[in-house]
Amino acid sequence: MGKKNNSQIIPRNQFIFGIFIVFAFILYGQTLYFEYALDDAIVITKNEFTKQGVSGIWDIFTNDTFRGVFGEDKNLVAGGRYRPLSVVTFAIEHEMFGLRPALSHFINILLYAITAILLFKVMSQLLVKFKAAKWYFSIPFLTTILFLAHPVHTEVVANIKGRDEIMTLMGALLALNYTLKYLNTKKYKYLIFSGIAFFLAFLSKENAIVFLAIIPLAVFFFTEHSNKDNLISLTPLFGATLIFLFIRYKILGGLSTPISEELLNNPFLNCTQGEKYATIFYTLLLYIKLLIFPHPLTYDYYPKQIPIIGWSDIRAWGSLLIYIVMGVIAILKFKKNSIISFSILFFIASLSIVSNLVFPIGTFMNERFIFISSIAFVLLIAWFLSEQLPKLISPIKKYNSVMLVIVGLLLSAYSLKSISRIPAWKNDTTLFTSDVETSSESAKGNATVATIYRTMADNEKLKANKKTYYEKAIKHFTKAIEIHPEYYSVYLDLGLVHYLYNKNLPTTLKYFTQAYKINKENPKIFEFISYVFNEVKEPAKKLDYFFELNKITPNLYEIHYNVGVIYGKDLNNISKSIEYLGKAVLINPNSGLALKNLGVAYGLNNNYEKSNEVLMRALTALPQDVQIYSNIGINYKNLGNAEKSKEYLYKASQLDLKFK
Repeated sequence: MGKKNNSQIIPRNQFIFGIFIVFAFILYGQTLYFEYALDDAIVITKNEFTKQGVSGIWDIFTNDTFRGVFGEDKNLVAGGRYRPLSVVTFAIEHEMFGLRPALSHFINILLYAITAILLFKVMSQLLVKFKAAKWYFSIPFLTTILFLAHPVHTEVVANIKGRDEIMTLMGALLALNYTLKYLNTKKYKYLIFSGIAFFLAFLSKENAIVFLAIIPLAVFFFTEHSNKDNLISLTPLFGATLIFLFIRYKILGGLSTPISEELLNNPFLNCTQGEKYATIFYTLLLYIKLLIFPHPLTYDYYPKQIPIIGWSDIRAWGSLLIYIVMGVIAILKFKKNSIISFSILFFIASLSIVSNLVFPIGTFMNERFIFISSIAFVLLIAWFLSEQLPKLISPIKKYNSVMLVIVGLLLSAYSLKSISRIPAWKNDTTLFTSDVETSSESAKGNATVATIYRTMADNEKLKANKKTYYEKAIKHFTKAIEIHPEYYSVYLDLGLVHYLYNKNLPTTLKYFTQAYKINKENPKIFEFISYVFNEVKEPAKKLDYFFELNKITPNLYEIHYNVGVIYGKDLNNISKSIEYLGKAVLINPNSGLALKNLGVAYGLNNNYEKSNEVLMRALTALPQDVQIYSNIGINYKNLGNAEKSKEYLYKASQLDLKFK
């Protein structure tokens, strides 16, 4: 009889698993035609380690996750990031198939479906005491199907980079599954399996650590074993945690890094402590709102999309009160098989690490941050529908009908919202242009979409709409600096777009000057100035502008260098050129470019010995510069030293045949 029951159960479970897989592909199948978007560049398209394929795996495991794209300048967010496992999967994909976003999207959907299957298996083991008249009204099934459909997951699944979130949850659920198997069988192999699974979860993303609270809670609430057995079952999890933290420490160092002084990486910059915590609780309220009513959705919660509020704002107090009530309920209902207490504690534990309460996370909030927490929410809904609703509706036939309607409406609403949201994730253009409407107060979002419009304006295929795209770029760049007046790079971009749009040089230089006043040490401004001045034919206007900058910051190398070049190349005023290039060299004695141009200026002034003296110094900085060798050779020729002239001209020809 037992065998017969097993043969009935297994096909049924296989059928249910099939439902989850098919449902996941129905929801997210359209992503198979999508490209890369958003943070995919960080882990795939612009990550030097990923692009090395299998040969880059060692670097992926031994460096900060951002190192492959940002190089040495990797500490952009507090604490660093060590999440190698998902990046390794991208490297393997790159090795075998190259850049194939369709394949990556397929793997994401498949992993999402597998995660749902694991969730169902774990819930089925934990909630054996909860029975339902129909299997499709059971708490495990309802929890899983609602989890799959919830629209707040679109960022995690539709964005390939979101694989780290999926793999973290998958590893943690697998660890819980093996923990339960050990408790039920006392086979030690399951302890090994749980430790390995949990370690892999950590390698996917550090927030796996929340399961150090969630798994013991699950064991306490829903199993009946001795304290000794429970402790043994949890030992591999703590072991895996210690091993991961040790590896992370060896690679990244401690968790503390200097607090960023850039608003986009520190949204609470210049806030009082009261404002900071009031705003944090407001974001915690928004998370609950997104779970209950997931609209509108956006990838972008950068400053100042979330307003800074104080404790005079009722939203802060309302949120605090809700969480206090939740905590009180969790305590009052703290007993065996209490789904309501477990769900609340699960939710709070999983949300804590991304709340900004424990440590700064570099942003206000993100929808992907409640990927794990959403399990607690859908579990609570499933419990109410499966366990509490029958007490309110009778007879059973009426309950079944009402349940079908409620679940059908809920799944339909979730599914339609997910399916309608997913197209935004097709590529950067669709994502940024759609989400800037939702996140209209985000400085980053406005700047990013402005860059998209500027790129479109520069596209010859879209030249019919060039004027419109430039105007949109100007509109959003302007909005970005209204939101974030210290946004250095946007002033440069806005100035450049004004020049590209209508050659408005005064407006362009006005924004360049604003950028310079914000950050006088960043040489990027001079690249923008050079780009514009290459088209400007009036040397006097160029000089006037550099003299204006010199009033702000006297004795800056870049200013003197550019003034010297303008005097020499544009005005043929060699003595003035020598004067300013000489000042530039005094400020930066190792500048190969300044030494090279100064040497040329001395040569044009017929001071060949001084020219060669300076050019020899330039060679130290630019040993492969063919023009320096050629100019030294010409100087020696003018000095009557044919042998030396021949030597340096020969070296020039060795570097470039054109100089033969």
